[in-house]
Amino acid sequence: MTNKKFWLQGILLTGFSLFFRTTNIAYRSWLSGKIGPEGMGLYQLIFSVFMLAVTLSTSGISLAVTRMVTAAIAAGRRSTIRSVVTKCFLFCLTLSCTISLLLFTFSDFAAEVILGRRDAAACLRILALGLPFMSLCTCMKGYFLAVDESLSTSVSDAVEQVLTILAAVILFHVMAPGSIEKACFAAMLASSFGEGVSFLTGWIIYRRSLQHNTPKAVEKGRGVLHGMFHIAIPCTLSSAARSLLSTAENLLIPRELGRSGLDTASAMASYGLLQGMAMPMLFFPSSFLSSFAFLLIPRMAAAFEKGNAGAIASITEKALSAALKFGIFCAGVFFAFGGDWGTAFYKSADAGAYLRLLAPLVPLLYLDVVVDSLLKGLDEQFNSMKYNFLDSFLRVLLILLFMRFSGMPVYIAILFFSSIFNAMLSVRRLLQVSAVRIRLLNHVLLPISESIVAAAFTKAVVSHIPFSGIPLVLTEAAVCAVFYLSLGTVLSVFSRRRPSAVHA
Repeated sequence: MTNKKFWLQGILLTGFSLFFRTTNIAYRSWLSGKIGPEGMGLYQLIFSVFMLAVTLSTSGISLAVTRMVTAAIAAGRRSTIRSVVTKCFLFCLTLSCTISLLLFTFSDFAAEVILGRRDAAACLRILALGLPFMSLCTCMKGYFLAVDESLSTSVSDAVEQVLTILAAVILFHVMAPGSIEKACFAAMLASSFGEGVSFLTGWIIYRRSLQHNTPKAVEKGRGVLHGMFHIAIPCTLSSAARSLLSTAENLLIPRELGRSGLDTASAMASYGLLQGMAMPMLFFPSSFLSSFAFLLIPRMAAAFEKGNAGAIASITEKALSAALKFGIFCAGVFFAFGGDWGTAFYKSADAGAYLRLLAPLVPLLYLDVVVDSLLKGLDEQFNSMKYNFLDSFLRVLLILLFMRFSGMPVYIAILFFSSIFNAMLSVRRLLQVSAVRIRLLNHVLLPISESIVAAAFTKAVVSHIPFSGIPLVLTEAAVCAVFYLSLGTVLSVFSRRRPSAVHA
């Protein structure tokens, strides 16, 4: 992939990602208005159980397909691509149908024993029907990334997003659900419908893509099963373990909040505010990074296959610098204006308070997005999964030991410890395998100073603006970005070109 094509695809993917995040935030805002914080808590809990099944059905599949198709292209064996992807399809279909059947069969048990709400079983059953479609879409996503057609995935995802939201609005209008469980069922039904449409769209694009990227003569692809076991299975097992811990964490939070003194409705509402509203908002700006991070996987994989240490070091340093600078800027925006964001999108001062409180975590959360992609490209996916598993295990253990004493403040402290711990492990491993050093002055200290000053200037400017709501927060972000970029340009002129490098 040429640099021009890389940046063009990255910009277009960022546009799609912003569309997805914006519509998702808008959808959650609309949904929270329909079912309230308690309903959002249940909605998030159901999805946390479902995500364990999703992980087992999809984790590692996309990466395995990308790596095998990329290897075939690099070796001049394009005639084997159809065979490789077909075998991956069969693997995905077998695995996902098995897990879907298990989720469908044990939905009553999961709803009653795990969620504590028997009526939620219907939600799990309807979600189970969408699992095979999700798994096959993941397989196609890996193929599209390998042949430099990542936009194809975005098109099918965009169709899914739009139709899911439209279906949810129509279902809420037609069904007029009178309980939280029935409202969640309508939302899950819309989600499964969207997955089915996404698969059909992706399949049509995939069949047309094969005509351009593979010859008519088809050769049998070899080593596919070995590739799946080498890449996908370790990722699946470690991701499943982490997903199981994540599910346990999400289920424990409302319970431990109850043990700390909150009633059931208040505990679920607090959980919904944090995980259903604040956290998605914190991740919203990462759209600008995730698209480029996604495209870095085949770039790093190609450099790794060729043993090009210079390219690996260059890509790694630039990616880490961009992630840190952007994450620090977003942290400043959320800390300074989080209250306005919570009011604008959720009409909730509590959601805004969580945004401000969690703002310092943003640089680490965004850094993790980029580091994870870089490690996958360097065949370090097992180490990445290992660190994530250890992080999740410690979080669950700390929740069990301490959260009952002080409730949500303890959980916030656990989130901070967990994010720092995970970043230390993953970044250290990346720096080791890429032979790169982090320059603390340029990469961390200067961006923090610029973010603080830019936020202060922005507060002074926007204090005279007469409008409020979404126009206000967008103005705050834009003005702060202008100040931040201007300060960065000025300070870079006076900063030393070769500051002392410090190992992270």
